[in-house]
Amino acid sequence: MDTRQLTYFLGVVTHGGFGRAASQLHVSQPALSQAIANLERDLGVPLFHRVPSGVVLTDAGEVLVPLARQVLRDLDVARTATRSVGEELTGRIDLALMPSQGVEPFTTLMRRLTERHPGLCVHGHASFVRDDAIALVRSGTCELGLVGALAAPYPSGIEVHTIGRQEMMLVAPPDSDLATDHPLQPDELDGQRLVVSPPGSVMRQMADRLMSRSTATIVVEAEHRSAILPLVLAGVGVAVLASAWAPLARRSGAKVLRLADTMHLQVDVIHRPVRLTPAAQAFLDVAVTSDWPAEISVLDDPHP
Repeated sequence: MDTRQLTYFLGVVTHGGFGRAASQLHVSQPALSQAIANLERDLGVPLFHRVPSGVVLTDAGEVLVPLARQVLRDLDVARTATRSVGEELTGRIDLALMPSQGVEPFTTLMRRLTERHPGLCVHGHASFVRDDAIALVRSGTCELGLVGALAAPYPSGIEVHTIGRQEMMLVAPPDSDLATDHPLQPDELDGQRLVVSPPGSVMRQMADRLMSRSTATIVVEAEHRSAILPLVLAGVGVAVLASAWAPLARRSGAKVLRLADTMHLQVDVIHRPVRLTPAAQAFLDVAVTSDWPAEISVLDDPHP
């Protein structure tokens, strides 16, 4: 087994077939097929089922995917470390990133991280729900995940570092006549139109709870979270968002209102129980040693 074989193996996994992988890896298809055949011979097990539409991983192939990614990542770390002795920490961090946590605490984390280690680069992989982030981490695609979800046990093989929580709040247009002097009861939303995310997110669960106890209705269902605040500011409707969005919403002119019966997200950094690369470890160190407020919802660092 060698790194070329593992690279070709992951190429086939990523691109879903030998032809597409050969094209992307700039190698002939016969050479790629022979390398995979040699790898299967070395391991003593088939890694792919050949089907008319392409290839499907065998059980053994599924097991090899995260291990191969970790091997190649470790080799990259070794190369980087030996080339940069005495220099600033460098490298890339693959991070599974959920939408609201991509606003906060990610913004503050990145500011603190790049102040300490300006040579680091983070690649954020979109994860709309917690299970997406877990899948990216378990597969080895991402070393770390920044997750916000209702508190619940994680599956085996995932290490969890809880760094805080975020409250679900209501964001309303600047000219809204909703009361701002007390947490809103559901029936105070009678007649309101809601901009919501698709089913499956905590935002949507909170919105559904409010609609079950009021006459509020859906006006827009937006998969892209980035569309929600502009729609609210334009007066299309109100929206449930995590408190991560609150400072940005206020600065944009929206009203941010508390809910009497709300939900809270637990904000976690997750990873597989393996040795992290120096870059990923630096990110984790910043996350777990930062003095976060009780509610992670500020864009300005309270401890500069």
